[in-house]
Amino acid sequence: MSDGTALVIGASGQVGRHVSAALAAGGWRVIGTGNSRPGADLLPLDLRDEAAIRRVVARVRPGLCVLSGALTNVERCELEPGLAETINARAPAVVVAACRAGGGRTVGLSTEYVFDGTAGPYAEDDPVCPVSAYGRTKLEGEQAVLAGDPSALVVRTTVVFSYCPGDKNFIMQLIDRAGAGQPMQVPSDQISSPTPAPFLGAAIARLATTASGLLHVAGAEVLDRARFAARAAAALDLDPGLVVPVMTSQLGQRARRPLRAGLRVERLRSLGLAPPDLDAALAEVAAAWRSARSITG
Repeated sequence: MSDGTALVIGASGQVGRHVSAALAAGGWRVIGTGNSRPGADLLPLDLRDEAAIRRVVARVRPGLCVLSGALTNVERCELEPGLAETINARAPAVVVAACRAGGGRTVGLSTEYVFDGTAGPYAEDDPVCPVSAYGRTKLEGEQAVLAGDPSALVVRTTVVFSYCPGDKNFIMQLIDRAGAGQPMQVPSDQISSPTPAPFLGAAIARLATTASGLLHVAGAEVLDRARFAARAAAALDLDPGLVVPVMTSQLGQRARRPLRAGLRVERLRSLGLAPPDLDAALAEVAAAWRSARSITG
């Protein structure tokens, strides 16, 4: 079935970059696509263009396709639900159909936002009930992947972080704000499972051809975002006092967030993968940031 070629759709993003690196380290010939952040070594692909998706998949003929590209801006999804539907729900159906037609297997990426956040942390078989356009369209996308190929794998994750210049992940926002001495409001009532991107990429690469169905790949600890931010600031030698805990209701966000969320990872552990210690992962982020500063500074 596989010729050893892996297609990573959305390879210019944080998750896509780490998945690509892990797959390449595992011996795959990796071909990536990009759209909002195109690179010289990436194929251009707009997930709004179904014909373009089919052309790229037919050209690459991947044995494995990892769909990490999505519209992840929760507020924008709420403002433009049609666009969210196109990218997060319909595009995955096109991808999985095209890959399966060529003999390839698909890994889709999803989110804890498929849950309502009233009784987390959640296991894979807990009832889903999204409370935002982002969560609803991501749920439709994961359902499309599994309907299109019952042997496919859908990985749910959340609060993915790493040192990734140019990215808008939570840690990079913290570095930008607190690093400039500016306070940063962070919700103290949003509970989740911060997930190191290198671990997520490695887990996907390891399980892409052996696991199927729904799988939660998330961090080892479940904690609120304000506490996570304070611990990250301390690891980065930034002032934890610049982290200002607030209630989600004070932030004026249009889209509802699942508050008491987080993902259980018992199934992941049963497959032989254990999430790394959170403080150890933050120490790696801090080391990467210090190394980059020493080079540029």
